[in-house]
Amino acid sequence: MIAGKGFYIWKIRYCEGGNVFAIVEQAIRLQLSHVLIKAADGPYRYNVYEGRDLLPDLVSALRDAGIQVWFWQYIYGNPASEAMAAIERVQRLQPAGFVVNAEVEYKNKPAQAEAYMKALRAGVGNDLPIALSTYRWPSYHPEFPFKSFLAYCDFAMPQVYWMQAHNPREQLVRTLAEYKQFNRPVFPTGACFREHGWWPTAADVSEFIQACKDLSLQGCNFW
Repeated sequence: MIAGKGFYIWKIRYCEGGNVFAIVEQAIRLQLSHVLIKAADGPYRYNVYEGRDLLPDLVSALRDAGIQVWFWQYIYGNPASEAMAAIERVQRLQPAGFVVNAEVEYKNKPAQAEAYMKALRAGVGNDLPIALSTYRWPSYHPEFPFKSFLAYCDFAMPQVYWMQAHNPREQLVRTLAEYKQFNRPVFPTGACFREHGWWPTAADVSEFIQACKDLSLQGCNFW
């Protein structure tokens, strides 16, 4: 399904200047097993720039290098059109898996969450692995319909972002404890970004990766 170390790509044209070969070289240098590329934003295709779809070339180059390609989509609460956009991208480019990135827009919307997931699963089939990317601590977000999403997912990919702190192991342990109720394998996403004057240190990243190993997880990825 998925294992090892991966990285998210949001806007292809801002990664290594949009140079596909440079992106692949970086992925190889970092020994990434998988790369997760944004393929849709709500009901729209994503990473289409000036009329050109940037996904196919990058997908092909990563595959040729033996790196697994996953797609991800941010959703806003419009299940039918959002599922349709995801299905079109998956059917056309055949990623190894798909990540649903749902956050505040789906709070207090369990019916919409189920409608989206049901349509997505029907459209992509039962063999494609699907993960949910969202809040790391469900206890902080009781309005979010975790169960409605995860009922159709193969595993959870929580955003374990230790922002304004430097304790990734502690936060990961708490995440695993809180996600245990959903009975889904956890493949966590760690922090590799700067925000509001904070950024993770190299030691933080190493600690996060080591914690994943110590806790017998299959791997992790980073945003």
